[in-house]
Amino acid sequence: MATTTVLWREGMHFCTQLGSGELMCDESSEVGKAYPSAPELLMASLGSCIGSVLVYFSTRHDIDLEGMRIDLDWEMAERPHRIGEIRIGVHIPRALPEEQVSTLERVAHSCLIHNTLIHPPEIELGLSAADS
Repeated sequence: MATTTVLWREGMHFCTQLGSGELMCDESSEVGKAYPSAPELLMASLGSCIGSVLVYFSTRHDIDLEGMRIDLDWEMAERPHRIGEIRIGVHIPRALPEEQVSTLERVAHSCLIHNTLIHPPEIELGLSAADS
């Protein structure tokens, strides 16, 4: 099992320690906050994951995706508080045959983060406190 560690720094700033370095997250509601929020990082993960499977596939099949852009629009929902809807638009600045478009849509749906959101993992949370 892979491990990611998140440390609380101060206020609502959290530092995630990764094998490739550190990533800061800001959960404050302040305008002009210092770092991305957790929902923004989730959208970045989803968009990057979709992009990476598309680039991998297109490179192997000689499909030009130069200039590709992925827009993710998302809305909050309540009861429970969560991201309730995500709309993803993949934009490729050139014409492609309909067959390639259909294939690329199928490929985009195969990314790890997309599959994880569609088929949620079991989440086990444990909390420990130092002995008093």
